[in-house]
Amino acid sequence: MSEGADLVGQAMARFAAARLWAAHRAPYLATAVFALNPVVLEPYLDDRTGRPVPDVEFRAFPADTRWNVHVDTGTALATPVEEIGWWLLHQVGHLVRAHAERSPAAEAHRWNQAADAEINDDLEAEGLLGPAGVISPAALGLPPNRMAEEYVPMLDVLAEAVGKGGRELSEAVDCGSAADGVTRGYEGSGGGLGDLDRELLERSVAAGIQERIGARSEVPSGWRRWAEERLRPEVDWRARLRAVIRRGLSSAAGRVDFSYRRPSRRAGAHPEIVAPAMVSPVPGVAVVVDTSGSVTEPRLDRLVTELTGILNGVAGRNRRLRVICCDVAAHPVQEVRRAADVRLVGGGGTDMRAGLAAATALRPRPDLVIVLTDGQTPWPERRVAADVVVCLIGEDGHAPEWAATVRVPKEDRS
Repeated sequence: MSEGADLVGQAMARFAAARLWAAHRAPYLATAVFALNPVVLEPYLDDRTGRPVPDVEFRAFPADTRWNVHVDTGTALATPVEEIGWWLLHQVGHLVRAHAERSPAAEAHRWNQAADAEINDDLEAEGLLGPAGVISPAALGLPPNRMAEEYVPMLDVLAEAVGKGGRELSEAVDCGSAADGVTRGYEGSGGGLGDLDRELLERSVAAGIQERIGARSEVPSGWRRWAEERLRPEVDWRARLRAVIRRGLSSAAGRVDFSYRRPSRRAGAHPEIVAPAMVSPVPGVAVVVDTSGSVTEPRLDRLVTELTGILNGVAGRNRRLRVICCDVAAHPVQEVRRAADVRLVGGGGTDMRAGLAAATALRPRPDLVIVLTDGQTPWPERRVAADVVVCLIGEDGHAPEWAATVRVPKEDRS
């Protein structure tokens, strides 16, 4: 065996030992660690001795999005097994958290740092401290358990402050295209996993984490959150809204009462007595539309159209719908039969307390009030005198606990 082949063999032996170390220290990621595919690169040779020397570019054992880990022989031989294992866990973090897909087109270096921060605080929570020079939210005084998107502006502020002292936040570490989605020149020769394989692998890792949580084994909070989100079924918001509206209307429609507005069917049996008839009221529905400046009119038009379609399907056609536009104040009520008849008026700030007060002041009082809003508004502190369904547009707003909530994706294009 030539000396070069022998050195490559030694490097791969260290890689195999590092993989075992990583699987032992983080057993909930063992499946992912063993799915990594090592790709040995052309070594960087010393001019004098001709032996491989460490290449700082491959210090992090960079990975690509096909789960290939690029191994530089000189770097692998000079790096402790435990440190290689730490980098393997770190690269798994980039891959399963889809940092390449989430990466913005610009600022790849800052994004790499932010993505490293998102991963490293979970590793530190397990007692797996990173090599010197890697970014650490705890060391920088940043809050833990944040997403990379949240760390980016924090790191920008810190970099500006630290940079004035001539220092950097961390050493230059390149984690490969797995971190930022930018293909490197050395990538492309390793094969690796396809889209379906990656999907199945990530779901398998998430299911394994859920099983460990169920068995009361220790799993860092960041990995718990990832597994829950990865396995969470996506429910069509229209189906959920339809179910919530049907539930609200059925509770009102089931109220049966006596009424003297029409004679009882048994009035002929006792003509000397004026008996009331049993009536089942038709539920009344009012819609409060947030017409403040933060909600776009085309989006509201479409939501109102979808809402009236759902109401027609649930409660029958040709219902008269009362609609109140609301910004900082409630505008006059509009009674319409079609979504196209709604005239959206308003702009500026938002106060849904005014809209709900106007809706519950209507006579007859509505049994169900549906609110279309982005949730950037104050709400009544107490439950109002009607069932309330809040359609929250986007991910940022909030609704009161006493209301049923359906979250509508802001970028929904279906």
